[in-house]
Amino acid sequence: MLNENKVKMMTRMAIYEKNEGKKMLRTAKFFKGDYVSLAVLKSTIATTFAFIIVVLMVVLCNTESIIRQINSMDYAALGKKIIVYYVLALIVYAVISGIYSAYQYDKTRSGIKKYVMRLNKLERFYNLQRKKK
Repeated sequence: MLNENKVKMMTRMAIYEKNEGKKMLRTAKFFKGDYVSLAVLKSTIATTFAFIIVVLMVVLCNTESIIRQINSMDYAALGKKIIVYYVLALIVYAVISGIYSAYQYDKTRSGIKKYVMRLNKLERFYNLQRKKK
């Protein structure tokens, strides 16, 4: 004999596992600090590559004027300027990444709590059925 409540609970849990559960389980493996640190590290690497690409694009677009001014350029000042922009970009993207990943982690943890509560409810239901037999 099928119990409708049990079937509904199992269906909801299966849908949750299929859609959000994969991401939830990956996040559940980490502590919050580790998860945020990993996200900031990924953001730092991506920002570095993006910054290099942007600098190369600017250099390629302004090649003619760079060649004309090659003897009169102040390379130390240009290097300092590039480093300052790079550090500012790193700080901005690391902060944004840290805040977003902390929010995402907290949201996922609340989803895990709901999922565990449903599992416990289902387990209690099975235990009641066993006791009746």
